[in-house]
Amino acid sequence: MMIKRRLFALLTMITLVLMSGCGPIMSTSNIETAKDALAKADAVNASTKAPYEYYMAQEYLRKADELWGYSQFGYSADYAQKAFDMAKAATEKATTSPWKSPLLGQ
Repeated sequence: MMIKRRLFALLTMITLVLMSGCGPIMSTSNIETAKDALAKADAVNASTKAPYEYYMAQEYLRKADELWGYSQFGYSADYAQKAFDMAKAATEKATTSPWKSPLLGQ
């Protein structure tokens, strides 16, 4: 019985240690993914073709970086995910826009 208790305590401690390290890793990964998506949006000129989505992605990414700096990794990962979604939407809108305009260089 004593061995089972010690084994349970050890497994619980290992689980807690592993779970505590996931926040910074996930947050950092999401931020880098969002930065890559924003760079792709920038490459297709999304700042002029899909300005709302593009600038929202930038602001979400800025907030994710700010929260990461305050060690709010869960919230940071959420904002980074929002930034990724908006950057992806900006890229899609910029590449499939039905509007043709000489001002936008299309």
